Amino acid sequence: MKIFTIEYSGDSFYNWANLGDDIQSLAAKKLLPRVDGGVSRESLPQATEPGVISMNGYFLGERDSWPPSEALVPFFFAFHVTPDSADKVCSEKGIEYLRQFEPIGCRDLGTVSMMKNHGIDAYYTKCVTLTLERRESRPENGKIFMVGLSKGAKRAVPRSLRKRAVVVDQAKLRLPHLTPQIKEELSQHLLDTYAKHAALVITSKIHCAMPCIAMGIPVVFLYDKKKKNDYRVGIIKDLVGINYVGESWFERTFVNPVLGKSMNWSPDVLDMEEEKRSIRKGYLKAFDVAAKRYSEKFAVR
Repeated sequence: MKIFTIEYSGDSFYNWANLGDDIQSLAAKKLLPRVDGGVSRESLPQATEPGVISMNGYFLGERDSWPPSEALVPFFFAFHVTPDSADKVCSEKGIEYLRQFEPIGCRDLGTVSMMKNHGIDAYYTKCVTLTLERRESRPENGKIFMVGLSKGAKRAVPRSLRKRAVVVDQAKLRLPHLTPQIKEELSQHLLDTYAKHAALVITSKIHCAMPCIAMGIPVVFLYDKKKKNDYRVGIIKDLVGINYVGESWFERTFVNPVLGKSMNWSPDVLDMEEEKRSIRKGYLKAFDVAAKRYSEKFAVR
């Protein structure tokens, strides 16, 4: 039996990468007994090699990318569907596909609600990136990292922190010829950098925030106030809270600096170990169910 994870490759990813995507697959690889390869998210329906596949991550339902090939036996855990993709993923054909693999484990409550609204049994799993190992110690003379912040969010960060911060944009890495192997290596390097050097991470990216929370790094999360209904970040609100900022010129110039003065820039580190055990257990249980389905479907000897 082959075991696959989602791979972010193909025409759409030729010259750029969002390492947050790759970090999700990397986290899955750390939980699985082994991984035999990846299947491009863009080419799921074209897969021909039989195997079990971890369907954790962000699913767009673009082009002809849904539903996946019958050669793949999926297990849905930490599955997210954007609202713009609901018509595709939850089409008549898509619903028929998802019902074969109920219950669907969803990364956020918004996706749970979407599934249930279409008559699909679903439950809330949180994200696999929350299972990353806690770092052993906090670094001496640690650095402040500002990751993926908008102009408005940056203005909420006190100048005393901004001027000594390391600025990272893990969601818009632009390099040619980015192979899956290179992106995985870059993702691991980025996680190692946060773990070894970060005293504080200030971010608007959920797949910076959640890995850092799991690794025991203090996190401050800033987000556009116009996106208060964005269910993708609901898990962040539950964990560390969200500081909402504005993005207009007036808000960037006058409002956000004032808001920043009331924000907590010395947040506590969360103890996620019990939560990690629960997520790991649920993920591996879903994998075992898929492995059994695979055995039954392909009559593994």
